[in-house]
Amino acid sequence: MRAFKLFAIVLVLIFAVSTINAQTKSSKSKTKSKTVSEEAQVSAPLPPAKDGIFIQLSSGSGNPQAVLMALTIALKMADDHDVYVFADYKGPEVFLTSSQTLEMKHFEGSKVLIQKLLDKGVTFGVCQTCLELMNNTEFDLMKGIKLANKADFFKFTSGRILTLSF
Repeated sequence: MRAFKLFAIVLVLIFAVSTINAQTKSSKSKTKSKTVSEEAQVSAPLPPAKDGIFIQLSSGSGNPQAVLMALTIALKMADDHDVYVFADYKGPEVFLTSSQTLEMKHFEGSKVLIQKLLDKGVTFGVCQTCLELMNNTEFDLMKGIKLANKADFFKFTSGRILTLSF
């Protein structure tokens, strides 16, 4: 009888251990599948950052070819990239409401190009000091053109920045 009781106790212990192992494996597989699912969400690739084109326009009405080339290239680039046009030195005079449209063979007029760029969401920044040296203020700028802000130099795009100077 004693052997039978010992056998029964061993059998109950084996059953208990196998039940505990089964529950542990089940909870581990649930944890693993949850972790794999969470990893899939975390490691999903982000869309590629959009690169930007920074165009420095230092030329003014004295060099219409440089101005029109800069604006034309900005317009072409704006189809696929973020564009920021920064006007310094003589460049701000192009963006004054009182400025004359610059025209040359093979180019659209400067005011037409500027409006097309504004319509595409291109950001324009004008050097405040350069504007003041021309005896003008931000209120003399065309609608949609604003004073340059150092934060705009970096926040206009999320990718790499290519710089072109005219």
